[in-house]
Amino acid sequence: MKISVSTLGCPAWTLDEILTNCQRYGYDGIELRGIENHLDITTSPYFATPAAIAATKAQIEGAGLSISAIDCSAQFASPQGIEASRAEARAAIDLANALGAGFIRVFGGEATDGESRARGTQRLIEELRVLGDYAFERNVTVLLENHDTYITGADVADILSRVGHASVGALWDVHNSVSAGESISNSVSALWPFLRLVHVKDSGGSAESKADHTYCLLGDGDIPIRESIAELTARGYEGYVSVEWEKLWQPKLMEPEVVFPQYANVLQEYVDQASLMKV
Repeated sequence: MKISVSTLGCPAWTLDEILTNCQRYGYDGIELRGIENHLDITTSPYFATPAAIAATKAQIEGAGLSISAIDCSAQFASPQGIEASRAEARAAIDLANALGAGFIRVFGGEATDGESRARGTQRLIEELRVLGDYAFERNVTVLLENHDTYITGADVADILSRVGHASVGALWDVHNSVSAGESISNSVSALWPFLRLVHVKDSGGSAESKADHTYCLLGDGDIPIRESIAELTARGYEGYVSVEWEKLWQPKLMEPEVVFPQYANVLQEYVDQASLMKV
């Protein structure tokens, strides 16, 4: 199992700072979700031309890091903005291919305009199949994250079983599924045939409402991250577990200089302990 961290958590850092710090903190990879003022990294100067992409790829590799995924905002259950979502997802796939990254992340979103969930879900399934074909030709896999309407592992597993495409898999956000009341074992069991990437973050707060929780350092909250690592290790998961600190969306959260090294250290401790238990 390898650990990475999303650039969502360090919106003020330059690429040089991201690479230097993440290497120093002990991460194996980075998950690209914005750099500086470019949330959509396909619009960033670091990736504006083939030459820029090649230089950035070399810089990342030179730091001893890999790209665990490229995240985009595309969502497909709703007809609203669907053309833009298609274009955004395809641009992310093209960039992933150029960088040698294996995955991009998309969302299901929510059905709107008075449509039923069933109609939105059918649209999502159809769109993922088409996107999967595009991704397959470029050696990339599209990952659907449990989020929005489709927030549990069971929700995502149901969709992916109906998509039935080798180039469409799952990204499990542990915090989202736990907040929705799904157990770790149920999430992993549902998602296991499709699981390619895992997001982690911890939070604590009111026992009555997970929605009122505040993000915190790893181990200070009540999201069972250690349990999730143990479950994944027991099943033989060898992919990335990626820290998603939502600093861009919540500027008052602790700074990445504090959070990133702490999460890296504790995550590695959890991984090491789980590996010993498996032996």
